[in-house]
Amino acid sequence: MRRLNVRPAQIDECIQKSMFAFSVRPQNPELQPGELLLLQLVKAEAARLGKLHSRIDFALVFDHIEPRDERLILPYIQWSLAEVPKPTLQYVPASQVAQKFGQELTLSAIYNHDRIAVLHAVPRRMVSVEEFVRNQYLADSLKSYYENRCQICGKDFYPDYGVAYSETHHVQYLARGGPDISGNIVVICPNHHRIIHATDARFDRQSLTYEYPNGLREPLILPDHFVKAPQLSTL
Repeated sequence: MRRLNVRPAQIDECIQKSMFAFSVRPQNPELQPGELLLLQLVKAEAARLGKLHSRIDFALVFDHIEPRDERLILPYIQWSLAEVPKPTLQYVPASQVAQKFGQELTLSAIYNHDRIAVLHAVPRRMVSVEEFVRNQYLADSLKSYYENRCQICGKDFYPDYGVAYSETHHVQYLARGGPDISGNIVVICPNHHRIIHATDARFDRQSLTYEYPNGLREPLILPDHFVKAPQLSTL
């Protein structure tokens, strides 16, 4: 019989998949078919769970070694243990682990990921992206006009950080047929830019107000180029 120190998430995977991934194949003597593998909680996990005197939670009967056994099981391991997990296979989405398991366990899981990641180079992949060609001069001119202040909240980064910074957002996305003209662009801070995309907020042109799915309404406090602009048939 062999004892292998594991964590609770790994034990769950062993039970469900009836297999276990080795980082180093046990030797002296070499594993033989029919041998029992006793899965024992690592000491820290056993202490946390109050199982210092009953650390062996499960046993597997060794059958055979797959040439790439670690690659077979890796996608099914909880996100915190996998180097590059597949989100669709995780029982609890990464965005909900703190709510499900608590902050202490989540931070422990994050550190566990770090221990794995530092042993390998960051994976690379080739990505082909289609982009819309936009007029950067137009965007920069609008930023200059508003002195890089957010048209929604008035945020100005310069006083705090010594750097003038703002972003531009197309009210009607270019991908949805929106034109690249001033009447379709707002100058906003990064926070508002991200939340508008995340919520797919609607822009009411009559009131120059962003409307969010939860009912929140935020009118532009700096509406100049919308108020003064001539009407264009493209909008």
